[in-house]
Amino acid sequence: MRSIVVSILLLLIQTVVSFPSSSLPLPPKPSLKSIPLPAKLAGGLFLFQTSVRKRDKELSIGILSEAQDILRTDPLIGMELGTGLEAGGVFSSSSCIEDDVHQLVMEFQLNGGNSWAQCRCHGLKFLTSNDNSFNGSSSKGDAAVEIISLSVSNMDAAFNGGWVDIALPPKS
Repeated sequence: MRSIVVSILLLLIQTVVSFPSSSLPLPPKPSLKSIPLPAKLAGGLFLFQTSVRKRDKELSIGILSEAQDILRTDPLIGMELGTGLEAGGVFSSSSCIEDDVHQLVMEFQLNGGNSWAQCRCHGLKFLTSNDNSFNGSSSKGDAAVEIISLSVSNMDAAFNGGWVDIALPPKS
């Protein structure tokens, strides 16, 4: 009986700790269909312009900015790609808006020095009653963008499907 109570408590703690800004569970993460690397390389210019839906553009910009800030402070990424890191064009994305949570999963190009990598990121924004993200306009009451997961794959690993998970900074 005691082990059941402890298991339930641990499960509750894990559930509360694993969700950002809320003790409520998030809706399911949108599934992302990654495109093959040669298509990313060959079709990048076309893909960058069409890979994020209009309703997701604002969230995409916020996620790219947050991801770039996190990646610039990561020592492993700094050693691999150098300084002046920039989060660039989005190859593919998938989103959902459910239970007042706007989620976006995307893969994008990461440039630094003379090298590049690809990044996969899951971010979200809790919608407020003032938020008009559904129709593409913004309001001053917008909630902050939060990064849920962030992983990077350099060119060598991209051929093998290898990804490195980036440690996210603690929430303030």
